[in-house]
Amino acid sequence: MTLRIPVLPQPQPPRGTVHIRVERCKGCQLCIECCPTDVLTLSVGFNAKGYHYPEVASDACITCQACATICPDYAIFATPLHSEAGPARTLELALGGT
Repeated sequence: MTLRIPVLPQPQPPRGTVHIRVERCKGCQLCIECCPTDVLTLSVGFNAKGYHYPEVASDACITCQACATICPDYAIFATPLHSEAGPARTLELALGGT
């Protein structure tokens, strides 16, 4: 018996970039706990409010937006690595630009 192989190659998983607004973070660590790919880790540094904030530990972000959804302070979000609008425009729109 021969094994069948897929005709088309498997698509690459989507990748993204995590953006953290350090000064907004209150150190609740909800984003770290809910990240399905363990991209985030707690920093050793403090922000101006005296809280530890998350930092990116790997480049495995899949742009699921779980971190942005759970963050009570809107301090974190992810953008697709290869956006149709370009990275600068995607970031501008994510920050509330028009």
